[in-house]
Amino acid sequence: MHRYRLIDGLRAAAALLVLTAHVAFWTGASNLDVVGAVLARGDAGVAIFFAISAFLLLRPWLRAAATDGPRPDVQVYAVRRVARIAPAYWLALAGVLAVAALWPVTGGLGGMAKVVQNVFLLQAYTGNTYQGFSQTWSLTTEVAFYVLVPWLGSALGRSVRRSRRGTYLRLAGIAALGVAAQGVTAAWTAADPASHAGALGMSFVGHAAWFAAGAAVAVALETGDLERLRAVGTGTWWSAAAVLLLLASTGIAGPWDLRAPTVPQALAKEALYAIIGGLLVLGAARGPSDDRWRAVAASPVTRFAGDISYGVFLWHLPVIQLIYVIGDQPIFTGSFGAVLFATLIFSVLIAWASATLVELPILRWAHRATSRARPAREPARQG
Repeated sequence: MHRYRLIDGLRAAAALLVLTAHVAFWTGASNLDVVGAVLARGDAGVAIFFAISAFLLLRPWLRAAATDGPRPDVQVYAVRRVARIAPAYWLALAGVLAVAALWPVTGGLGGMAKVVQNVFLLQAYTGNTYQGFSQTWSLTTEVAFYVLVPWLGSALGRSVRRSRRGTYLRLAGIAALGVAAQGVTAAWTAADPASHAGALGMSFVGHAAWFAAGAAVAVALETGDLERLRAVGTGTWWSAAAVLLLLASTGIAGPWDLRAPTVPQALAKEALYAIIGGLLVLGAARGPSDDRWRAVAASPVTRFAGDISYGVFLWHLPVIQLIYVIGDQPIFTGSFGAVLFATLIFSVLIAWASATLVELPILRWAHRATSRARPAREPARQG
C-alpha cells in the first residue's frame, strides 16, 4: 500500500499550529484582535492529527473487510502502536516530572495518583494534567481510538461492501454525534462550571467528527471515489481549509482564551475543525498524483519534518514552561516572536534527538520483531 509522503509534511504543519497556539496563549498574543484570533486557532492542529490517524490506521482493516482479504494481525498492530507512542511520551513525561520536582512554582508533582494517571495516559478523563504537558490530553483520545481501530475499520469495510453511499452516511452520523457531544459539553459546563464536563468533550466520542473526517477520506481512497476528484488539486483543498480556518478565527467558533464557548460556538468549532482536517488529509492523499506537489512529497525535508513532528508536539510546551520559569517571566507577558523562535529551535533540537535516539530505533526494532507475523496486505509503517 502506497505511503503518502505529504502526510509527513501535514504532521509537521499540525505540530507547528499547536506550538504557535500555545506560544500565543503564554505570551498573551492570543488576546490581540485579528492576529491573535488566527494564532489561537492553531489548536486545529489536534483535529488534523486525529484525521491523519483515522486515514492511515483504518485503511488496512477497511480494505481487508471490503475485499474479504486477510485481516491485519491485531498483536502486530498493537505492538507497533505502543512502540510509536509510548517511549517518546514517557521520555517527555520524565522531563516534565523533573521540572515539576525542581520548580514547585510550576505546580509540583501533585502526588502519586497524578503521576500514575499521566504515565498511563488517563489525564483527559481525570483532569490531572501538568501545566507543561496539558496538550497530551489528545493522546488519551488517540489511544482510545487505537483500541477501536480493528473493530471500526472492519465495520467500515463491511459497510462499504453493502453500500458506499450508506457508509458515507454512517460516517456523517458519527461526525454529527461528535459535534453534538461538544454541544452537550458546553451546556453542561454552563450549568455547572465546577463539573468535569470537559472529559466528555476531550473523549473519543467528543471528537468523533475529527476521526470521521479522516475515515471518510480513507473510504474514498479505497473505493476509488477519490479518482473522481482528479480535476481538483492539492492546493485547492488546502486553500479551502485555510479559508475555513480564517472563518473559525472569528467569533463563530467561540472565545480565543480559556473561557467556555456557548453551545452554538462549540458546535461550529467542532464542525469547522472536522472539515478542515478532512480537507487537508484529502489534499495530502491527492498530492502524489499532483505534479506540482511531487517534489515536496519526495523532499527529505518533508520526511525529516514528519519524523520529528511527534517530538515537537510532546516537547514544545515543556520548553515554553521552562523558558518562563528560568526567565522568571509572568505568564501572559513576553515577546511572541522571541518566545516562538526560542521554542521552535529548542523543540526541534530535542525532537530530533528523541527521534534519532529513541523513537526510530524502537520503531525499527518493533517492525523487525513483528515482521514474521505481518500479513501480506498490511502497509508499511505510516504512523
